Amino acid sequence: MKVVGIIPARLQSSRLPEKALADIMGLPMVVHTCKRAQLARKLDEVYLATDSERIRDVAEANGIKVIMTDPNHSTGSDRIAEAVQHVRSDIVVNVQGDEPLVDPEHIDQIVTAMIDDSLVKVALGVTEYDKKNRPSDIKAVLDLQSNVLYCSRADLPSEARSPVNTLLKMCFIVAFRTPFLLEYASWRPTPLERIEYNEYLRILEHGEKIRAVKIDEAKISVDTHKDLEIVREIMKKDTIRFKYLE
Repeated sequence: MKVVGIIPARLQSSRLPEKALADIMGLPMVVHTCKRAQLARKLDEVYLATDSERIRDVAEANGIKVIMTDPNHSTGSDRIAEAVQHVRSDIVVNVQGDEPLVDPEHIDQIVTAMIDDSLVKVALGVTEYDKKNRPSDIKAVLDLQSNVLYCSRADLPSEARSPVNTLLKMCFIVAFRTPFLLEYASWRPTPLERIEYNEYLRILEHGEKIRAVKIDEAKISVDTHKDLEIVREIMKKDTIRFKYLE
C-alpha cells in the first residue's frame, strides 16, 4: 500500500495575503509544513501542489517535490485530486499548507486509522479545544463510533440548555483512499458546503462517513496576522524543527 502526502498551497489568501511564504524563523511557512510532513513514518512520499511559480521555486530550493496545478481550484481537496493523478497512491493525505506546526505523529495516527479499517474512506484529526466564537476554526460533533455527525464554523454542540466546556476542533490532516478522493472531487458543491464554506460537508451531505481520530495538543493553523505571530512564538519553543532546520 502506497501512502503519499500532498500539501496544497496557493499564494492568494483573503485574510492574510501570501501567507504561504510568510517567514517563520527563516523559512517560509509552507516549507515548514512540507518538511514536517516528510518526517511522518507512514508517508512514502510528500509533494507540494500549487499554481504559483513563486511557491514552486521556494519549495524546490528546499528539496520539496512540486506538482503544478490549475489556478482555478476553489478548494484544497480539488487541488490534491488533480495532483494525485500524477503519482501512484492508495491513500493520499491532505495536509493544509497553513499548518507549519503540524506534528508528524499526528499524520501517522490518522493514516493508521485508514490502514487498520479498510471500510474507512476518509479520516481526519480532531483535538479538544476550549475557544468560543471563532469562525475560522471548524468544530465537529461525533457519533458513538467516532464518525463526524456534523461540522461547523459555529460552536458545536449548542449551549442553549447545558454548558459546554470542551469542543472538538477539526485539524486539517485529512486522509482519503485515492479512488474516493477522485469521486468526491467530481461531485458538485452541496448546499450546506456553500453555506458553511466547508468542503467536507460535501462528503456528509452525500451520506458518506468521515472517521475522526482524536489527537492531542494539535497546534493552531495560520489564518490571520495574529495567528502568524502566535505561531512564530510557539515555533521558538518547538522541538520538531530541530529535525529539519540546520
